[in-house]
Amino acid sequence: METFYTYNGKKYHLTNEDLKVGDNVFPISHGKVTNGSYEHHQFDFRDHMSGFPDNHHIILDLHYSDDKAYEVRTDHGFCPAECYFKIVLDYPLNT
Repeated sequence: METFYTYNGKKYHLTNEDLKVGDNVFPISHGKVTNGSYEHHQFDFRDHMSGFPDNHHIILDLHYSDDKAYEVRTDHGFCPAECYFKIVLDYPLNT
């Protein structure tokens, strides 16, 4: 999944594809795990929720648990892989 977000004069392109240990990520997808599948409900870029854009999380383990709800561990906690997004491109907006 990918999304775009405009913040403070920049446009950010984010994705949760090809995440790997060491990636700087943000937990911006909010949803729920039902029967082992993640259901995305909304994106949340609030700094106190996701750390975006200044306080990223670092992926420490991609297979933290066999329980889908605790699959990925970061230096700030754990969530399903689908919650975490990394910035693949940011650029200033034309004004």
